[in-house]
Amino acid sequence: MKKLTFALLLLNSINFFAQDSTTTATPKDTSWKIVGFFGLNASQTAISNWQGGGQDNVALNAIFNAEAVYRKGKTTWSNKLDAQYGIVKQGQAKLFRKNIDQLFALSKLNIDAFAKHWFYAAQADFRSQLAPGYNYVNDSISGNATSDFCSPAYIQLALGLDYKPNKYFSAFAAPAAGKITYVARQYLADAGAYGVEPAVFDTAGNMITKGKRVRFEFGGRLILKYKKDITKNINIDSYLDLFSNYANNPGNIDVVFNNLITFKINEYFTANIISQMLYDDDIIVKRDWDRDGKYDKPEDINGPRLQVMSTFAIGFGMKF
Repeated sequence: MKKLTFALLLLNSINFFAQDSTTTATPKDTSWKIVGFFGLNASQTAISNWQGGGQDNVALNAIFNAEAVYRKGKTTWSNKLDAQYGIVKQGQAKLFRKNIDQLFALSKLNIDAFAKHWFYAAQADFRSQLAPGYNYVNDSISGNATSDFCSPAYIQLALGLDYKPNKYFSAFAAPAAGKITYVARQYLADAGAYGVEPAVFDTAGNMITKGKRVRFEFGGRLILKYKKDITKNINIDSYLDLFSNYANNPGNIDVVFNNLITFKINEYFTANIISQMLYDDDIIVKRDWDRDGKYDKPEDINGPRLQVMSTFAIGFGMKF
């Protein structure tokens, strides 16, 4: 009887402390919401006596997409990171070449404004790439890198109003926006690549002044964002960024248009469609018409052009 009484008292004490610890436990902080996606895709094509033609190729690309959002009271703070990188080797080539390379990060602060769905907003973002890019002649690298991490890099700041009628769409109008173009590699800056001021040479070809590695612009900006699960297994993430330089040809709009469509096949496998379009009136797009690996002829230089890149891939994918 004594043992039974002791056991009942012990159970009652355990239950009391359990209830007490439950009631005094610190509530979970729900201010932060973190979501993301990681994908790794690989493909190989082998051809032997294939009458339709083509080349053997091996390709590999990776995607990382993460977003952290803080909401409390009238304040929302959004942070986003997108990174994509891919390589491909064709035919009998010995070298892998880049076929996709992007690094994009942003931080945006929203505060409730004068009406429902309207917010005062400030945004800072950074856009560059992860690795050097080269020109090729046959299976060899020709010359120095034509681009690299921070060659170029674009840093943009914007102040304005954000309209968010729902969770998946927003329109951010920023009449006060700054754009900084930075070129880390001096020889690219000397050539005036990516719109920076080029070096100055005398008539004998001697450099008088080095090219400037930084260019500042001030203008207006419009950003449209759309991110939604359009069906249970299909998600679209779209970002359109338009910038006008008030002081220099304001009608020539800089365009960044990124799209990522993710198809969830099952828990571990996904398919992705990546599309990017860029236009900057200050960037001279070169074409090597005679394929000699040089850009020393007048016909090799075309001027500003719409840059387009698209990729379809299938492989491992995981949401978190």
